[in-house]
Order: sequence, then structure tokens, then C-alpha cells
Amino acid sequence: MTTAKRFSLTISALTLTAGLLAVEDGAAQAKPGDSHSDTGSAAKPRDLQNRDSQSNVGKAARSVEQSARGVANAAGDVADSAIPDPSDSADPESPLERARQGVVVLERQGKVLGVGTVLNGDGRIVTALSSLTHGNNIDARFADGSVSPVKLGHSDRGWDLALLIPQNSRWKKGLKPSKTSGNDAGLGLHSFSQVGKKAIAVSRTIVKGTNTLLGGDSTLLRDALELITRFKDQEVGAPIVDDKGNVVAVVARACAPTSSGGCDQVPYGVPVSALKAFLRTVPSNAVPPAPWLGIQGVAKDAGPVRGVHVLSVHPQSSAAAAGLQGDPNAASADIIVAVDGTSVTTPEALSQAINQHAVGESVQLLIYSRNKFRQVSLSLRAAPEDRASGRQLRKSSANGASERPGVPTPRPSKPSEVIPEPR
Repeated sequence: MTTAKRFSLTISALTLTAGLLAVEDGAAQAKPGDSHSDTGSAAKPRDLQNRDSQSNVGKAARSVEQSARGVANAAGDVADSAIPDPSDSADPESPLERARQGVVVLERQGKVLGVGTVLNGDGRIVTALSSLTHGNNIDARFADGSVSPVKLGHSDRGWDLALLIPQNSRWKKGLKPSKTSGNDAGLGLHSFSQVGKKAIAVSRTIVKGTNTLLGGDSTLLRDALELITRFKDQEVGAPIVDDKGNVVAVVARACAPTSSGGCDQVPYGVPVSALKAFLRTVPSNAVPPAPWLGIQGVAKDAGPVRGVHVLSVHPQSSAAAAGLQGDPNAASADIIVAVDGTSVTTPEALSQAINQHAVGESVQLLIYSRNKFRQVSLSLRAAPEDRASGRQLRKSSANGASERPGVPTPRPSKPSEVIPEPR
């Protein structure tokens, strides 16, 4: 018996008891033949006795109502104190709470589309393709409330899967794969449901078993997990995890078999084996944009300081927006001495320091020019695309100068523990 039912029965029993006591009390007051005046006069006429009886019955009814209301309020208070608030009971160190940190809400112009799973140590997001509709103008809301625009990097219509690339975030709190299948995990499975407009909470999930379902483009989905638990449209894309918070599946949509041979589109669980197969085919350039400082520079190790001598500044760069000056003549140019308090003496060291940040983050540069030091704060941008090629700008020369220090050639980021490195 659930807590809610127990409290409902308690309220009913206490209310009934209070009512019976009140009725018995009213009946005793209205008992025929017991009416007599304070002066010891004879019994009242029958019509007066009836009026007294009706008055006593009315008092009894009001007493019943008041007693029932009081008991109900008291029982409600007990129920409220006995059922904990999920936000109060969440242990930040529990495996499920740590898993929740890797779940994002996907939105378009503030409207919730679905849920996504951040890949551990990687930052990219796996979700259901069907939740994205046309796939444009999507934002990911992370567990700390921060929001990043995302772009579609890869998709699979058959399994209804999509890989989203955050454009200005370095969120790395993600999920790992489970070594246990959905069938073997039994009842110890959980997913994540919406408890508010944009809030996520842990919820229990029940798996019926595995089956072969029909996916997009008539793809046969073998070992797909059939779900007993119902998911709202806005919850599709969520991970299904075991008691350790590790992923056994991701919720997507497929066609369940029907007697008529039609398609009954239902949420199902994409197993980890299918997730791994999906992301083995991810293009090598499906990675978050690298931060771009936008300077051409060389090492400067002569004179009063050591740092990176700025030769030129790209007009669309964050360096230009912050007022950095480039010139082949070191006496007229800025020299970057440190990034966030860490000294940089070569373009490679500058590149490494900038790559510790994401697009949109701010960095502090220590600049030396004209015999003076100054601090410069700037917000990193992504490199603009070359209109002719559609690729991000990048140049390098043999002398170690780089137009984009801090921007490596696009490549897959650190392989996720959920998904093998794309190739």
C-alpha cells in the first residue's frame, strides 16, 4: 500500500469516528422525553420538542463538519511531513545525482523539445533525432542552468539518434556506459523526467524486454529495449541508467509491431551496443569549435620581457575587439606575456593556454608594449568561415607564426567512455 493510500484511509477513518461521536452527542442532547425547563415546569409541547430536536441535529451536523475538517487538516500535515521533497532528499554524491549532472534539456526559443545525454569527458550530446524536428536553433540547458547553442553533428534515421555539438561550452560532466544490459539490470533502472518547465529529476524505469522493432528507413532494430514505463514527448532522448548511474540505453522512437502491420510509434531504448556503432561513424569534424584569438605572432625573447610578439591581428577576432596591436616592429607592437596569470613565451604555449577555454569564455591577457604592462580581458570567439571554402580560417608559416594560435586542426576530442573515438 502506497503512502498516499495509507493517509487517505487514515483521513477517512478519523473523519468517520469524529462524525459518529458528534452524531451520538447530538442525539443525546435531542433525546425525546428528556426536555425540561430550569424552573421544573411540565414537559414542553410536541412542536417545541421538535424545534429543539432539529436545533440539536443542526449543531451535531456542524460539529461533524468541523471535526472532519480538523482531522483532514491534521492528516494532511502528517502526510506532507512524511513524504520528502525530492530536492531535499537528493544526495549530491549519489550515483544517480551525479548522472543527473550529465543530462541536459533541449530547447528551441524557450520551448522544451526533449532531453539529451552528455558524453563523459567529451561534452557532446546524444539524443533522439525525432525530437529535434528540423534540427536548427537548438539550445542545451545544462545542470547548472547555463545554456549553449548546439548544432547537429551527426544523425541516424534508423535508430533515431542524433549527436549535438555545443558551440560555447566545455561541460564535461557526462555519463559512462554500463556493463549490464537492460534485461540483466532488472528493476534497478532509472531515467530522468521533467518535474517543472525545465527541471530534471530521477525516476524509475521498467523494461519489458528486448525485441526487434522497425526504425526509420525500414531499419530493423535488433535487441531494442521495449519499455513499460511511459515517456512524455519532452522526455524522449533521456538516458536509462542502472543503480550506478551508468547508461544501459537512450530513449528514442521506433515502430512497434501491430496486428494490422502498421506502425505504432513508441519510445524504446537504444542499447549501448547500437550507440557505440552509431558514433563510430561520426565525421572527424563533428567537434566543438575551437577558441580563436586571431593573431599572427612569433616568440620574443630579447629585451626586457619574454612573450609572443604580435605581428598582425585579424579584424574579426577577439584580439581586435580588445584593442591588441600588431606590428613587425616589436617596439610598436603588443607582446603577450601571460594568459590568466600563466606565462607564455612561444606561439605554441599561447595556443595551449587558449585551448583550455571554450568559445564564449573570457581570458585575461598580460600585455607589454611601449615600456608598460597592462591587463586586457577578452571573450574568445570561433574563427569565421572562409566564404570561398566554407571552412574555418587557418594559416601557418614555417617560422612558427600562426594566424590562429590556440586553434588546432579540427579533430575528434578526447574519446568518450560511452562511445569509442569517431573515425
